[in-house]
Amino acid sequence: MVLVYGGSFNPPTIAHEAIIHKLHEEFKPKKILIVPTGNYFSWKTDLIDFEHRFKMVELMTQHLDYVEISRLENTKAFLGSYHTLNELSKRYDDLYFVVGADHIKTLDQWKDYKKLIENYKFILLTRNNYTFDDDLLSKLGLKYEKMMFQSDISSSEIRKNLNQNLDKLNLNVKTYILENKLYEEVKV
Repeated sequence: MVLVYGGSFNPPTIAHEAIIHKLHEEFKPKKILIVPTGNYFSWKTDLIDFEHRFKMVELMTQHLDYVEISRLENTKAFLGSYHTLNELSKRYDDLYFVVGADHIKTLDQWKDYKKLIENYKFILLTRNNYTFDDDLLSKLGLKYEKMMFQSDISSSEIRKNLNQNLDKLNLNVKTYILENKLYEEVKV
């Protein structure tokens, strides 16, 4: 089993780190592949450059020998999760796509979502007792497992008020952000 955990990681938080640890603990995968999204999201206007986000994830996970970070989505065009998983399946067997359960309600709007569902298994992350729409999951025909976690930490909230939320960042990530003056609110 190889888990594929994608996200913007803008910035990666201690909640992301806790999810990685819990995924490893609960599912015992051979590897967890972290896939930061590329810079192509025009609707994500506050997305900092891929290289900074990649480096922060690298700093956060450097002590975890079961984690690998992928540059696969560092492209000029959006190709979609199905394309990403297809590319990764050329190197890895038994892929599971890790996704927040709240994203499932819009899954039918994703590029190649039917192929994604037909070809890959999911691990649905549920935060703070999120209620699943079992009818929707059944209708989609999703092959999935669930993992619950408790957290109120949000990358967007951290970006809005970084100085008040530095405690929600891994020490290495915090240092990197401060040294590189990545978010507007930071004053070194």
